[in-house]
Amino acid sequence: MLKNEGSTPHTFQIYQIFSGDLDESKTLSNIQWGTGIKEASKETLGTAAEKAQTLTGESEAKEFAKTIQEHLNEDNKLEVRVEKNDSTTVANLNAGYYLIKDKEGSQTQTPPNSAYTSYILKVVGNTTAKTKLDVPELVKKVQENSKKDIEGNGWQDAADYNIDEVIPYKLTGTLPSNYAEYETYFYEFNDIMSAGLTFDKMSVKVTVDGTTLTADQDYSLIVHSDTNSFQVRFENLKAIQSVMITSTSQIVVEYKCRLNGNAVIAGNGNPNTAYLVYSNNPNQSGGGDHGKTPEDKNVVFTYKVVVNKKDEENHSLQGAQFELRKIVNDQDEGTKIDTVTVTEGTKFNFKGLDAGKYKLIETVTPSGYNTIQPIIFTIEATYDEESDDPQLTSLTGQTEGEIVFIRKTEEREDSLSTDVINKKGIQLPETGGMGRYLIYTLGTIFVLTALGYTVYKRNRKHTEK
Repeated sequence: MLKNEGSTPHTFQIYQIFSGDLDESKTLSNIQWGTGIKEASKETLGTAAEKAQTLTGESEAKEFAKTIQEHLNEDNKLEVRVEKNDSTTVANLNAGYYLIKDKEGSQTQTPPNSAYTSYILKVVGNTTAKTKLDVPELVKKVQENSKKDIEGNGWQDAADYNIDEVIPYKLTGTLPSNYAEYETYFYEFNDIMSAGLTFDKMSVKVTVDGTTLTADQDYSLIVHSDTNSFQVRFENLKAIQSVMITSTSQIVVEYKCRLNGNAVIAGNGNPNTAYLVYSNNPNQSGGGDHGKTPEDKNVVFTYKVVVNKKDEENHSLQGAQFELRKIVNDQDEGTKIDTVTVTEGTKFNFKGLDAGKYKLIETVTPSGYNTIQPIIFTIEATYDEESDDPQLTSLTGQTEGEIVFIRKTEEREDSLSTDVINKKGIQLPETGGMGRYLIYTLGTIFVLTALGYTVYKRNRKHTEK
């Protein structure tokens, strides 16, 4: 029985190396060269019995399996395909010692997680042959800055940031359990960033089990500005002298990106993917064949707030200026994020915001209107923190006042929109004007009345005389 415990289908080739008589204890006697060996090679190799006696242990058998490759008879082999995580029975094989190997070229980078099995040597009776293979794994994470000081340090599959903030990433690669069987081992991290991420090549740090490696000595950093990608390449991990690398070692690449002005607002976010390319054939010396892990994806989200300036009658209102501040740790004033002035329009866009608490301040008020009180609001976002394909699942704005935020999609950008209303001032009376004339009129009346009364008293005195 052939049992495939790998994650890809395998086409196995089976060669009879030795023939002979097999007893119940699986001891092979009367050993001769099998049908899987070229006739021309039998004399070169010497007698089969003598060669069999040299195979005293596993290491000798592994070496023999490699050296016998050039002597295999391709006309006398059996090919069997076994699907992933499946098995098949091969019947009617003659007694003997058989070599089982993967067909050359059958384990490429497509599909992912491909690897060649180590050569298998079996004495054939009723037996099961399992694949001897393993592949590396890659885990990619982004750090959420609001969680970096808690357990786990905020390393997850998605995060949200302000534009111009620096984003930490981490790639962690493992090695196959049969790493020791390779003479050389190629290992390469591949990372592809979206247009909204600017790679900082000076931030790259590579460690193996906590020991920092040296660029250009232990590994190469290759940057592709045209595709916004980079590679950390080890031509041969086994040649590194600064640290002992084993099958249980972890290789970690840490680096940083800046979220730039090309960032996608909310929606599908700003993805970043990575994968490993690795040696996948322990039977080869030198460079050999390569496999590829599945891609691992992270996403960084950023958000936009739209403020629509209006009057009490819901008409657009021009001539305002707003300042946005981010409040961290409940500080009163917050940190200034942006100032937006719109001289002709009435829509104020604050783009590229992280989730969190903000204060909106009207710094210039339209003429004839009262300045609004500062508005405190919070951007609340929910997204998949652990997922193969992280998605933004909700986006809301919570405020301490009466305004309401509504999630809208405009010009392919997902945003939170709200209306801010200015009220007109009260027109108070001034000194002068009609009030002044009223005072003048009353004064004249009082004067005339007084004069009339004086004349009246004089006339009365003359009459009495």
